[in-house]
Amino acid sequence: MKNQKNKKLTNDKKELSSIIETIIDTEAIIKIIEDNYYKNSMQNIDNADVSINHLENIFTNETYYLAMKIVPLLERKVLYLSYIENVRLNDICRRLKLQKKEVILLRNKGINHFKHNLALLYKANKVKKGGNAQ
Repeated sequence: MKNQKNKKLTNDKKELSSIIETIIDTEAIIKIIEDNYYKNSMQNIDNADVSINHLENIFTNETYYLAMKIVPLLERKVLYLSYIENVRLNDICRRLKLQKKEVILLRNKGINHFKHNLALLYKANKVKKGGNAQ
């Protein structure tokens, strides 16, 4: 009877050991997948540099194009990564080597610059059209 209990305990220990190894293997696999995902997403960002520098190219409207073209480059990069590529704030910080506060400030400034430029261009077009009519 004692021998059967020892066998059962040994089997239970083996089963528990097997379960623990499976959990550890699963965690290692998840870590590898996460690392690969992060690495691939950062490579995609690196490959997007051409687009990052030319956010204005997404606009078909000439006024919007011009308004975005005169937004400072770093602000355009932050806007591109935030809204076109949907990159998380932490990843933008790593990519551009900036702090969270700086990225948030640049994003807000970029939006405000775009809106301001758009208003100026619309006013200029209105004046231009009004001037030609007379």
